[in-house]
Amino acid sequence: MNISPIDLLIVVLYFVVILWITVRISGGVKNSQDYFLAGRKMRWPMIGASLFATNISAEQFVGQAGLAVVIGVAVANYQLAGVLGFALMGIVFLPVYLRLGIVTTPQYLGVRYGKESAQFTSLFQVLYLSLNIVPLSLYAGGQVMKDLFGWETIVPGVLILAITTGVYAILGGLKAVVVTDYIQMFILVFGGVLVLAFGLQAVGGVEVFLSKVRTYQESEGVELMSMIRGVDDEHVPWTGIVFGLTVHSLYYCSMNHAVVQRALAAQSIHQGRMGGLFAALLKSTTLFIIIIPGIIGLMLIQDGFFAAAPESPDQIYSTMVRSLLPTGLVGVVLAGLVAALMSSVDSSVCSASSLVTMDWYLKLKPKASERELVVVGRIVGAFVIVSGVFWAIWVIPNFRFLFDYLAKFTSYSVGGVLACFMGGLLSPIPNRKAGFWTLVVGSLMGLVMWLAADNAWVGARVDAWGLGFLKMHFLHAAAFLAVFSACLLFGISLLSKDSGRDLFESSRQRVLADMEPTAKENKQFLVGVAIVAVVYFGTYAVFW
Repeated sequence: MNISPIDLLIVVLYFVVILWITVRISGGVKNSQDYFLAGRKMRWPMIGASLFATNISAEQFVGQAGLAVVIGVAVANYQLAGVLGFALMGIVFLPVYLRLGIVTTPQYLGVRYGKESAQFTSLFQVLYLSLNIVPLSLYAGGQVMKDLFGWETIVPGVLILAITTGVYAILGGLKAVVVTDYIQMFILVFGGVLVLAFGLQAVGGVEVFLSKVRTYQESEGVELMSMIRGVDDEHVPWTGIVFGLTVHSLYYCSMNHAVVQRALAAQSIHQGRMGGLFAALLKSTTLFIIIIPGIIGLMLIQDGFFAAAPESPDQIYSTMVRSLLPTGLVGVVLAGLVAALMSSVDSSVCSASSLVTMDWYLKLKPKASERELVVVGRIVGAFVIVSGVFWAIWVIPNFRFLFDYLAKFTSYSVGGVLACFMGGLLSPIPNRKAGFWTLVVGSLMGLVMWLAADNAWVGARVDAWGLGFLKMHFLHAAAFLAVFSACLLFGISLLSKDSGRDLFESSRQRVLADMEPTAKENKQFLVGVAIVAVVYFGTYAVFW
């Protein structure tokens, strides 16, 4: 498809505006605090919008809309897990981080367990961003551009988006990321609402849509409108939802520096945790702007609506955009998808830059100037973009579903990190030695389980050794690895008999005392928590 000149102009103007904003903001970057934490001046609307925009990328629209074609609204559990995760980030984790005045989340483990644990986690998160978040977003954006422009491959789209996003993320730092994310949030949600509205109109309205869904379910023997599935479900068993997705959301929303970084830039604990609640409420909209459109697309396929049906589930969203929307609105939605891509890539680039610069370079050169730290951060950002391009082009296409890669990467990799954060935060028992070895062994165990599940040769060896249970569903594996790592953490601590109490007390210091919320702010926060709880449980009640 060749999009109209008007649509193309809208997308180009969007790029120009974002780059103009970045140039203006980059002139205000004076030191590393400006570059990596936006001067700690962010308020909750900006924080919440940026958290949401970071979490919702083009791979969500492409991958989850595609997976909705196969399993229905059950895929929304991934999004609702984020509602829970953002709320818990503000309630449990963020106050501790802000009181300590840390710059990166691995620095918390440095305070709690020692520098070797901080460095291991920092390196892990850099790899997590470079091999997971950035390439996934670039691949998804490249796929959308390929479908909409009629290109033969994803390569032109990946390169265009990488260069454009890289420029503004590298130049402007976190402030540019947060400000542009705030703008992108509105475009992203508006674009999703457009696809939903035009999709419902094309399928015949809400009642006709639901009638067609019921007919399809009866003929195919599937369930599309229920979020709760049986234990033996291939994609989202309810046990995986309750346990595995809880692991996903806790890590991603509360420990992953790419997400928490904008909350660390808050003026105060109140502003940061209210930003988390705002992001949670925005996350609840994704059921309607991502998942439901995927099911509408499936009904349109059954009706023979599309002149050329999508070749794969991951193409359903872009097919709906080009088939349903009039000239002008195609450009708006495409700008929204570009915004979704940019919001994840920019955050990951900025996060990786701060991790390498503040956790590694500054430790090696403690007397480095502020200008030097900013320059190093920009160089690291450029490297992350380049590596993401190669991974997006050569590795990600080998997975059947785009979102399958994202979910598996998280499930098998974060158990040890999660156990150390949670154990260190809640108990004085875990000690320095146990923290480090839990990170190492937990990560290796996750790699073994991933290979056992997805590699035929390793899977056969595991079966021969009587360890076939290691090939469990990846969501169950996430919960298993978290529990395994927690047992390891406390087991080593008790066997080594070294006390972790001094480190525990150090991790609960109030270095930044002016961050504390007032009584009025605490009441506002409790009201916000109640609203999020009603939305969260209400959604499950409707789509049970």
